Amino acid sequence: MDAKTLFYIGTLLGFIAGIVLTLIVTKVRSLFASSEVRRLRQENKALEKRLQEKNRYIDEMMGHAKKLARDLSTQKRSEGNH
Repeated sequence: MDAKTLFYIGTLLGFIAGIVLTLIVTKVRSLFASSEVRRLRQENKALEKRLQEKNRYIDEMMGHAKKLARDLSTQKRSEGNH
């Protein structure tokens, strides 16, 4: 084989190797990206759950406050009648 043929074979093999390495790097990066996305989704679910729990707690406390306000207004009315 002459030098020109070896040059073309080397260029072709380098080109193929570059494509294969690019595909491997892309696949590895996508695996890491998907794990990051998975982690962020789990974190988002956890935050949404905490927010729902806090909303339930706030609703419960508001119910207690309304009940106390009703009880106080009923007491004041009954004291005013006496």
